Amino acid sequence: MSGLALAAVLLVLAGAFAGVPIAVVLGIVVLLLETIRAVWARYGLRGVTYRRTLAGDRTTWGDEIPMTVEVWNQKRLPLAWLRADDDATFGVVVRERELVDGSRGSGALRNVWTLAPFERVTRTYHVSGERRGVYDMGPVDLAVGDLFARQAAVEERNDRARFIVRPRTVGTTGIERPDQWGGTERSKAGLAEDPSRFAGVRPYAPGDPLRRIHHRASARLGTPVTKRFEPSRDREVLIVLDVQTAHGPAWEIAYDTDEVEALYVVAASIARALAGEKAAFGLAAAGFTGAETRFATVPISSSGGQAERVLDLLARLSTHASAPFERLLALVRRIARPGTTLLVVTARDPTPFAGWFRRLEAGGCRVVIIACGRDAVGDAARARSAGFSARPARLNGPWQTASVLEVAS
Repeated sequence: MSGLALAAVLLVLAGAFAGVPIAVVLGIVVLLLETIRAVWARYGLRGVTYRRTLAGDRTTWGDEIPMTVEVWNQKRLPLAWLRADDDATFGVVVRERELVDGSRGSGALRNVWTLAPFERVTRTYHVSGERRGVYDMGPVDLAVGDLFARQAAVEERNDRARFIVRPRTVGTTGIERPDQWGGTERSKAGLAEDPSRFAGVRPYAPGDPLRRIHHRASARLGTPVTKRFEPSRDREVLIVLDVQTAHGPAWEIAYDTDEVEALYVVAASIARALAGEKAAFGLAAAGFTGAETRFATVPISSSGGQAERVLDLLARLSTHASAPFERLLALVRRIARPGTTLLVVTARDPTPFAGWFRRLEAGGCRVVIIACGRDAVGDAARARSAGFSARPARLNGPWQTASVLEVAS
């Protein structure tokens, strides 16, 4: 019994003892109200289901994911009002409704219904993100009111959903690689390796054909490995993304968010262009992705869906570096096989890393610098004067509205 109900009982007894009818009536009314509230507090949220359904778990910045919210009162007790505050991480955008302040310090999608017994209601929304990234919905806080619209019960339900917003991709000009073989221009598609020139094994990567698995070596090592062959045509490309946009320790640099997003749009557009060429490509970057490792990599592959795997990783990457770029280049030196073309995508002057680039080229890799910062032309010129292949690249507008990535020859 609540304190107010106990006070109502005492008021009834006191009124009856003192012969004051108005006190008795008032006490009975208060006791009736508290009884009704107790009934709704106990049974109001029983049999109430809340279901949030996303039509997909991935989208590209600028697109939306349809989302349905369904609530069902599966009992005879009517609900004067039912409120659902569905938590959403910062950056979630719901086209049809503004988010309110949530109880956990983030935004929340608020819905309120009046439900008759056994009534079910479905609403449709469209969600997206302010920028590329990983976004969460949930948990949800449900609150119910009694017949007199007073809040009777509150409950938290751990119903969660997650979706990924990939970076934008735009058309790319000038990215075609002038690969030559025997003095003539190579075909757009073809074998990247000569199957008659066995060169060892490497760890299995998603998308590798099953016929390329070395069964004996896999059984001996206890993990699947794939046969490697000497390249007869250079078709393997590794995009090496420099997440930092200015020189200095990553933890001391105040970065421009739009400049970082433009860098990711450039990297994503290059990946999409390479997939269109049917090239075998991958990605390496020093950024946080939620995993334990400080480096993010997608192994080189030409299988279907490789562009989507790279875009997913770019969506998860943090806006600040997880390690110095030199450490990433050291990792690339260990994992890149001779003959691989390294596309170094950077928004800052690349000349401080000239020593690492020379080591990579001495190991048999070809380094091509894609300069895409504010002084892309000057950065590319300085890299060429240091003896490297470099090409300036720029979007023809802000990253939100650009339609093409122009890569100079």
